Amino acid sequence: MNETIEIKLDEADKQAMMTENHLSHEEIFSNVRKMKTFDEMLAKQMKDEEFKKEYEAIQPEMNEIRASVDARTSQEQ
Repeated sequence: MNETIEIKLDEADKQAMMTENHLSHEEIFSNVRKMKTFDEMLAKQMKDEEFKKEYEAIQPEMNEIRASVDARTSQEQ
């Protein structure tokens, strides 16, 4: 089966690639300062109605996962 897979690099991937190419420290720090937080990226994505609908649809499952992780980590302490 021949399929073309399009890979889109996010900012973190771009930063990793730049670092691997041995940029100077100043170039790296300059690029890191431009990176967006998760909340900023999510806010941008939430403007897309299709993304927003899917994101909201998985929240009940995500809440269960978070509760399970919290319960397990509290038992380990």
